[in-house]
Amino acid sequence: MSLTLPGQTLRSVAAKLRQLNYRPNSWQGVLADLNAEGRGQLETFLHDLVREGGTPRLMAMVLEQVADQREALQRERDAWSFVWSGPEPAHSKTSDTFATVDQLIQQAQTSLLIATYNIGLSRQFRELLESIANRLESGELQRVDLFFHPKQIEDQLGSEPISEIRKWLNKKVWPWPAQPTAYVDRRLSIKSSLQCYQHSKVIVSDAFTKNASALVTSANFSETAQRHSFEAGWLVREPRRADQVAKHFQQMVAEGLFVQVP
Repeated sequence: MSLTLPGQTLRSVAAKLRQLNYRPNSWQGVLADLNAEGRGQLETFLHDLVREGGTPRLMAMVLEQVADQREALQRERDAWSFVWSGPEPAHSKTSDTFATVDQLIQQAQTSLLIATYNIGLSRQFRELLESIANRLESGELQRVDLFFHPKQIEDQLGSEPISEIRKWLNKKVWPWPAQPTAYVDRRLSIKSSLQCYQHSKVIVSDAFTKNASALVTSANFSETAQRHSFEAGWLVREPRRADQVAKHFQQMVAEGLFVQVP
């Protein structure tokens, strides 16, 4: 029988076992605080350990290790939440994409990584970008990485695509003094005929810190996508998982798959 008891319960039983210096004939005292189902699970488990020669201290150690594993698994489960975009009243049913994005940005203490296909230029999103620029200029944020596709001018890039992208970025998207480190798909710079450019939608806040969080979503960094279109994503507040996302983009840059916009 597998153990389904909470980690706290297993630790409580382990503490009682550590007080014993003999193998008891009955587990009634050790398991007195448990309900019938819990006693049934642990009696079978402890009997099996005794049959294999386990001492009370060894049994306690086993229960503590099982508790560690259960609690680590529960922390990972609790770290994930579903995020959804759509017209009202969809927002009342689950986490709203725009609210989640805004919270990630406002709570960031060191860095932001934003990846999007289309950058929204509505008034509200320009205000959001300006708030990031102001925090970058004040030193409240040390780094902002922006991965994007210049959807609005993709047919107007001419013979010097990166130069045209830079002009558009500085004039229409990010005119403020404190600039992000901006990247585009390398295939834009070589005028590839393939129509498959940077299309991921990701936000990572405070990568490589204990507060690292990441949102991976189908929604662009735009008001239409995050407020009106039906979009879905996952938010993770487990630093190890969030760091995996940031490391992937770092590796893509290192391999030359993204090029920096000067």
